[in-house]
Amino acid sequence: DDVLDWPWRYKLFLPSVASLPLLCCYNGSTSIVVPIQLRSLLMQSGQLTRIGKLACFFITVDENADGAIVNLGLFYLVYMGMLAVFCTNAINIYAGINGLEAGQSYVIGCAVLLHNLIEIQKTDGMARENHLFSAM
Repeated sequence: DDVLDWPWRYKLFLPSVASLPLLCCYNGSTSIVVPIQLRSLLMQSGQLTRIGKLACFFITVDENADGAIVNLGLFYLVYMGMLAVFCTNAINIYAGINGLEAGQSYVIGCAVLLHNLIEIQKTDGMARENHLFSAM
């Protein structure tokens, strides 16, 4: 983008378009685990709170899991698209400072590899195979 001297509006738009095939082909889970500190905002004593009832208009709160799991549906895909834009621009910002762009990518890669190695030791079955594939 520095060679072509593109303005910022293209730098925000093009990663979104580039992530569309990945998002269209995604057929996995769109559920997330709610942090323990925030679960009481969704459910208390087995009942949805006001915030939980309001959230149910947009997302699905799993009442059987006592509000620990929330299915975001389409909002999950929108979030993943915005995350793709953030990640590309976060690394690109460091491109002007010599070596930081490659260094940041190296640190992220090492962190992902370490996470996968830890999860390989703890899990078995299909989850272990997924982490082995990610580590390769």
